[in-house]
Amino acid sequence: DERGKPVCWIDSKALFGDVKTHKESVIPQAESYVHRFGPGLLLYWFGHAPLQLLDDAQGDIAICGWDLPDQILLPTGDFVNTSSS
Repeated sequence: DERGKPVCWIDSKALFGDVKTHKESVIPQAESYVHRFGPGLLLYWFGHAPLQLLDDAQGDIAICGWDLPDQILLPTGDFVNTSSS
């Protein structure tokens, strides 16, 4: 969807999202969050492997480093601009 994805939870990881760790440790934990709370966001502090190499749980998990989206839609329906410019 060009307008973005809903995010019901955020898991902030103080590591680099390499393929092995993402697959073996992070995704099993994140999928349990998806089952409980719905779609979410993984934030890797030190970046991550190319997105095409990382599992996104059939689109239920958004993955990013510190390059956060330019806008966030709040539950109130209001948009918040995250860019400093």
